[in-house]
Amino acid sequence: MFFIGIFGIQNKVKELKEFTDVCCSCGKYSRMKLLYEYNCFHIFFLPLFKWGRKYFLEARCCRRVFEVPDNYIDELLEADTVDFSRLTEINMPYTLCPNCRNYVDSGYKFCPNCGSKLKL
Repeated sequence: MFFIGIFGIQNKVKELKEFTDVCCSCGKYSRMKLLYEYNCFHIFFLPLFKWGRKYFLEARCCRRVFEVPDNYIDELLEADTVDFSRLTEINMPYTLCPNCRNYVDSGYKFCPNCGSKLKL
């Protein structure tokens, strides 16, 4: 998060949908979360502009992350299953805080939301 007086730029990650399906990487029956990441310019914490939109699918069983292409988002939001052949596996630059369950930059040693120590 970056502030200049009353202005700020923030990177945000939101969970859009959850799937229950077989993971293509490890073969386990698990839950997967569809994540939406974007940058936001705000004044007094009111968002004005959003840019850099990306969508990710995170598997809870093996913690692998897949990038979702823009042409597959609408289908995925309406579907109950995931077509892994249309996804690309990536390394996510975020980790999940074990205490407050918020996504935090993987370079941090402590969570900026709750202050607990992160696993490295």
